[in-house]
Amino acid sequence: MTVQTVKLGRERYVLLREKDYRRLKAKAEQGPRSRSKPRRLTAQDKGDIAEAKRREREPSIPLEIVRERLGL
Repeated sequence: MTVQTVKLGRERYVLLREKDYRRLKAKAEQGPRSRSKPRRLTAQDKGDIAEAKRREREPSIPLEIVRERLGL
């Protein structure tokens, strides 16, 4: 990418090819998430997911019953 700078008064401007400008504009419109690669799950992540699913299946006790048992 060939870039030239021009100084007009106290301001500096950058001139570049239209093709390069369009490519940079398209990349900026995609956003940061689309450019990054998806993160792979580690063994720790897989274990945490399994633990969360296991706990989700466990029966829960309503808060009202817990308060009664504790005498609150």
